[in-house]
Amino acid sequence: MKRALLFGLFLLLLTPVKAQEEGTADFSPIFFPELKAELPNEVRETSGLFFHNGRLWTHNDSGGKPILFALDTTTFEVVQKITLSNAKNKDWEDVCTDGERVYVGDFGNNKGKRKNLRIYTFPLSAIPDSGDVTITVDSIRFSFGDQTNFVYNKHEHDFDCEAMFATDSCLYLFSKGWATGTTRMYRLTKTPGNQVAEVVNGFDSQGLITGADYDRKNHVLVVVGYVKSIWKPFMYLIFDFDEAGVKLSNRRFEMPQLTGAQTEGICFFDDGRCFVTAETSPTMTARVFVVDFRKWIDKELKK
Repeated sequence: MKRALLFGLFLLLLTPVKAQEEGTADFSPIFFPELKAELPNEVRETSGLFFHNGRLWTHNDSGGKPILFALDTTTFEVVQKITLSNAKNKDWEDVCTDGERVYVGDFGNNKGKRKNLRIYTFPLSAIPDSGDVTITVDSIRFSFGDQTNFVYNKHEHDFDCEAMFATDSCLYLFSKGWATGTTRMYRLTKTPGNQVAEVVNGFDSQGLITGADYDRKNHVLVVVGYVKSIWKPFMYLIFDFDEAGVKLSNRRFEMPQLTGAQTEGICFFDDGRCFVTAETSPTMTARVFVVDFRKWIDKELKK
């Protein structure tokens, strides 16, 4: 196992940074993301991403301080911090924006027994152009409508969650299916208070979904994750997403050269290109990559 992970890291160091795709309609294309930088130790557990005001925003996961960090997209150094004054970071797993508000998901549930899942939210306009600031947030508290068993069952259940995205009207979550390797998509309203997340769809993800983002202009979803135990990252593009959650036509992309990377966050930063971050793992430091989906998105939109 260790030899395989080290070999994956060796391939990463030898791989050209130019993106490549291989495969046919019957096979998953292989992507070689462009390595942009190692990330500062301050965000070594980067777990979610969104893009705003020319900066990449991220956060650490369980047990960290309730802080969002802005990274310069040239140096990838921390240049700004937003502290959520009335929030805790029990297990922050993703962050997203709908262009009006920011949503921070404290819903990591590795053990399957959490009953205090929540999403913190505040206006995007509360983030200043520069300088650190403290913001008071609202909370959406929720439970999964189909979960009835809350017995401790670490990494052997399907009610963990690490991926969230926002449309103009709703929030959507993808489950992290430790037991089955599949994912369910849940829907919530954006109204603070208590809610029950309803299942609207799902698919056989063949791995653990850990991050998501939505291109509202082109109605394209992107999700990232990795295969359990072997830590082999993958991504999906999901085309023609509709608010009913009916359409989940997807294409999978493999990233075998990143084997051993714990890919956690993904976000669009322009039409068809995404940042992807991986937190520190046993085989590599925290890093940020760029993937270019423009070829695939343009092809799909022209159908």
